[in-house]
Amino acid sequence: MQKGYWEEGSKLQFDGIVTATVETERGLVVRFEKTYFYPECGGQLADGGTVGDITILDAQQDEAGPYVVLPLGSSADVGLHLLCVVDAERRGRHTQLHSAQHILSRLLDDRGIRTLSFHMTEEEASIEVEATAVSGSVLTEIEDAVEQAIWRCLPVETLFVDRADIAAYDVRKVPELAGGPLRLVRIGDLDTNPCGGTHVASTGEIGAFAIIRSDKVRGNTRLYFVAGRTATAYYRQNDAVLREIEQQLTCGLGDILASIARLQQRDHDAARQVKGLLAMAADELAHQALDEIALHGVAVMVLDGVPTELARMVTAKLTSASGPLCILVYPGGGTDGQFVCSVPIGSEALLATFSARMKETFGAKSGGAGRVIQGKVDTRMTLDQLKPLLVTE
Repeated sequence: MQKGYWEEGSKLQFDGIVTATVETERGLVVRFEKTYFYPECGGQLADGGTVGDITILDAQQDEAGPYVVLPLGSSADVGLHLLCVVDAERRGRHTQLHSAQHILSRLLDDRGIRTLSFHMTEEEASIEVEATAVSGSVLTEIEDAVEQAIWRCLPVETLFVDRADIAAYDVRKVPELAGGPLRLVRIGDLDTNPCGGTHVASTGEIGAFAIIRSDKVRGNTRLYFVAGRTATAYYRQNDAVLREIEQQLTCGLGDILASIARLQQRDHDAARQVKGLLAMAADELAHQALDEIALHGVAVMVLDGVPTELARMVTAKLTSASGPLCILVYPGGGTDGQFVCSVPIGSEALLATFSARMKETFGAKSGGAGRVIQGKVDTRMTLDQLKPLLVTE
């Protein structure tokens, strides 16, 4: 089977002569005498497209060579000639990203930063480089250098050379191969590297390029980038988000950071005020609970629209109370409630009884240790329903 995409990477329509078919759980595997559908390999994603009037599900390769997968129920007889069309938009995104990766890796390699792996998605591509960190200033310089290489509109060529002749080429990295000619991708006077993927004909076809983020992986650094159509999609998405933020904050693009800073300060001030109000409310509720315990031996409260933290604050203030206390809070005022229950020293057995009663009657879940438990309940409860569960029979 011939890999037509190795020879003519720009060919997007061809007469596919079926040489073999196999029905699998995924669908019908179809092999052609010569194919221009690029299979997923080498970090580059698989081509899309159609065979006849059927959209392919996937393009892969195995020891027998590349193949496409058609939907279940498809049929194709050996020897049949089928019109095959490669998805130009999808292929274009992949070639732009892959060619940009060659340029990026070359320029990093010139700085002593070696590329270890390459990965691609439909939205972006990434490389893992042998460096614990790459500074922001270096990334900016590299990004500018990649753009300059793109603007030079360097020709991108495919060469097939014998391994014995490899020394005549400035090859960045020579892979271990069993034999046969080596396929090289040469980008003008900038870079030559063994590669089985598809590429643009000129670096000018890549268009835009940007390194969008980096992270740590296995002690190295992974750089994420966009190029061409993926760069356009990336900037459009970011622009849409920024415009929405502008509307939400009722400010211009240049004022977003200042608006966010004001909101952060406002949030900080509000949190401090809420903390003070919660402390005041906890003091008042603690006094009420002590009065209830003095009169009835037990204190039970059901509160709506307050933070769960308030229940814990009240319980913490009554560690030496002479009777059991349970505070049930519905923060959102709905049916999702959270409760805290505490008992005096020597009454720990009551907690186990209370927890069992809550689970049996209301399906509540709770846990804890010592004299305090916490739990959740997903139904509305009233004081009249809650109080008997804390009273010993």
